Amino acid sequence: METQNKKVDASPTKDFFIYMLTRDIDVKPAIVELIDNSIDGAKRTRPNKNYNDLFIRIEMSSDKFIIEDNCGGIDIETARTYAFKFGRPSSRKEGTAAFFTGIFGIGMKRTLFKLGNKFEIISTTNTEHFVLKVDVNKWLKDDEWNFQFEKAETGLKNTETGTKIIVEDLNDDITAKFESELFINSLIDYIQKYRTVEAENGLRIEVNGITIDYGKEKLLESKNIQPYNFKIKDSQGTITIIAGITEKGEPNKAGWYIYCNGRLVLYADKTSLTGWGNNTRIYHNSLAEFRGYVYFESKDLLALPWNTTKTGVDTSNRLYIIATQKMHEAMVQIFKLIDELKRKYDVNDLKDLDFICKAKKEELTYSRIAKINQNVDFNIIEPEQKISMTKITFSKPTVEVDKVKDNMGEKTNKVVGEKLFEYYCEMEEI
Repeated sequence: METQNKKVDASPTKDFFIYMLTRDIDVKPAIVELIDNSIDGAKRTRPNKNYNDLFIRIEMSSDKFIIEDNCGGIDIETARTYAFKFGRPSSRKEGTAAFFTGIFGIGMKRTLFKLGNKFEIISTTNTEHFVLKVDVNKWLKDDEWNFQFEKAETGLKNTETGTKIIVEDLNDDITAKFESELFINSLIDYIQKYRTVEAENGLRIEVNGITIDYGKEKLLESKNIQPYNFKIKDSQGTITIIAGITEKGEPNKAGWYIYCNGRLVLYADKTSLTGWGNNTRIYHNSLAEFRGYVYFESKDLLALPWNTTKTGVDTSNRLYIIATQKMHEAMVQIFKLIDELKRKYDVNDLKDLDFICKAKKEELTYSRIAKINQNVDFNIIEPEQKISMTKITFSKPTVEVDKVKDNMGEKTNKVVGEKLFEYYCEMEEI
C-alpha cells in the first residue's frame, strides 16, 4: 500500500542552525556587527549625517556583555517582523536617505548566540518601548522558532531613545576572552581599524570606558603630487577610488582599503584579492608608501562586494570586478613613479626626498572622497632645483676697468665681472 503522507521533514534543528550560524565568525567582527546595527540606527535618526551627542557604549566582563546606544531605538513592528527574523525578507526595503550596512539579517542574532546563552533587548523609540528576553537553552527545546516580548508598549512620549542589549551566561570561550586585557585592547584596535565614516561626524564609540580614537588616513597631495582619482557611476551603485603615496613607508599600513557603504571590510590588503601579483608586482616593502582606497556605495545591499561577516570581499561581484580594473591602473602608475624616484636619487624611503617630506598631507575624510568628480591619473612633478647663488665683489682702478669694458664691448661692470669669471673657469677647465 502506498503511504498517503509524502512529506519529508527538511527543517533544520536549532542546535545545528546555531552551530552553522556562529562557527565562521570570530568574536571581534561579531561585536562589530552589533556596532553596525547601532550605526544604521544613527543614519535613520540623523539623515543630515550630524551624529554629535550620539554614542555607542560597550561594557564587557567575565559575567556579562552590554552594548547600549542612543541612536533611535527599534520600533515594535520592525522587531516583530524583521529585526529578530533569521534572514532578510525579500520584501524588506530600506529608506532612501542613507546607505545602510545590515545586509543578510543575521548579524545581531549570530552575535548574541556567539556570546552567550541568555540575552535581553530593551529598546525605546519616541512613541514605543519593548523588552525581549531569551533563554537560549529553553528556546532550543521549544518547537517554535519565535521569541516572545516580555513587554511591548505604544502611544508613549519618550524623550530618550535607544537600544540596550545585555548578554549573560556567557559561553566559556567568551568568558576567557573578556577576562583578558590583551583581548580588550585587541578589540579596541580592531574597531579602530574597521572604522566607519560616521565616526568623522561625531558618533562616539566606547569600550569599557575607553573612547575609540579614529586616526584619519592621509595621502600626499600638492601642486607637485596628484593622487589617482576615479569615480564610476553604475546602475547598481557608485565606486570611488583614490590612491597615492604617503611620505613615510609603513608596511603594516600599505595596501588597499575597501569600504562598503562606509564600512571598512578590507584593511591594508596586499594580496591577490586586491590585484597584487595579477599582472602587476607582488607586494614588497619598497612599495610601503602605497595607499589605495575604494568606496562602494549602493542602496541595494546585495550588490555590494562584501561577504556575510563583512571581513572580506567577494571577488566575483560585478561591482568589484569593475573596480579592480581601475585599481590595477592606479597600481601600475604609482609603482612606476615610486621606483623611478628611488632609483634616481638612490634612496630607500621617499621621506628622504625634500619635496616629498615637505608635501602637504590631505586627510581622507568621507566628505573629501565624496567631492571627487573628475578622473585624474597619479603624477609627481619634481620641482625645479634652485641654484644657490653667491655674490662676488671686488674693486679695481677705474681706468683699468674702462679698458676691459672697451675691449669686451660691454657697458656694465656686472657683465664684465661675469665674463671674467666664465673666462677663468674655461681656461682652468673647471
